Parts: sequence; C-alpha cells; structure tokens
Amino acid sequence: MTLPNWNVEDYLFEFEPIQYTGRLVDAPLIFKTGKVLGFLHDSIFSDAFKALKCGAELSALLMGFSIIEYLAGYYTGRRTKSDGFISFINAYFPEVYSKFIDDIYEQLRCGLVHNLSLQNPWKPSENKFKIETNSKSHLKKENSLVVFSIYHFLEDSRRAMVMYLYDLVMKKSENQDLIKNFEKRFNRQEGVTSIMIKS
Repeated sequence: MTLPNWNVEDYLFEFEPIQYTGRLVDAPLIFKTGKVLGFLHDSIFSDAFKALKCGAELSALLMGFSIIEYLAGYYTGRRTKSDGFISFINAYFPEVYSKFIDDIYEQLRCGLVHNLSLQNPWKPSENKFKIETNSKSHLKKENSLVVFSIYHFLEDSRRAMVMYLYDLVMKKSENQDLIKNFEKRFNRQEGVTSIMIKS
C-alpha cells in the first residue's frame, strides 16, 4: 500500500440500518452514500481484483480508471473531464501521485481508454510507464520507466473512496459544497444512473 500508516479504522462509521422506500432522489444522504459504497465495494472493486488475480491486468486497470471517473463525477457534481479526475486524485490519493498526475491521466488513462496503448499518441510525454501487477516500486523510476502497480492503484482507489464518503457523512458541516456536488450527480436521471444492479 502506498500509505503504510493509513488506518481504515480511522474512517469507520456505523448507523442503524435505514429503511427507505420513497423516491431514490429524496433518500437521505447516508442512504445514498451507502448505495454508492455498496455498489463499488461489492461489485466493482471485487471484479477488478478478480480480474487482476486471473491475469487480466489491463481489464483491472481500466476498471480502476472507471472507478476514479465515477467518484470524480460525484466529487465535482458534473460529467467528468481531466480536471475532475485530477482534482479527485489530488484530494484523496497519496502525495506521490501528484508528481505524475498529468501523465497518469493523459498517458495511462487516455492512452488505454482511447488508443489501447500505454502512451497517448496525441500527447507526447517524457514519462514512460511500466505496468506491473503488484510492485513495491509503485510510482518510482526504474531504468527510466515509471513503475505503475495496478494492485497499489486499486488499493489507493479504494482508500480514496472510503475517505471521500467519510468526508460526506461524518464532516457534513465542513463539506457542504461536496455534498451539493454528490447530490447533483446522484440525482441525475432520478438516481437510476448512480448504481448498477448485477444479476
């Protein structure tokens, strides 16, 4: 893990189960954040780690980038662009990402999503990445390549999700703008685009 001293226990919170049967957009914030948490934790992260375990590294990495896009949409309250992706990572990821953040977005995320390449052919960069399943050298240079550990990126994404949702629920008074953005994104199309039910 990129932050070895980070303790999930610092971010735990528990509430009585909420029974809610009204319109999804009218649900209390804790219900909505619980839906997002459950969707990501139970479905998306578990699928990403399964993909990584069975050797589908690029699938796992693409899911990781999708997770950040998804969370950045809530964080900014709008359709995500590079600035939303980058601002979410800068807010909730370890500092080590900031040195490479533009290239993580332009080269890795856009390179893979739009060009099936670890380099974006339209945006040259001095940083070249070496993708590894699990490496303790995450975001360190080795032989002029920046090591990018998919496992560490997924773990950092999961931690960022926990910290972000904690800020929404447990630090409401400090984060009114974040809450407005979350509600704006969650309530799009009556809330049905916020979670996907797997069958």
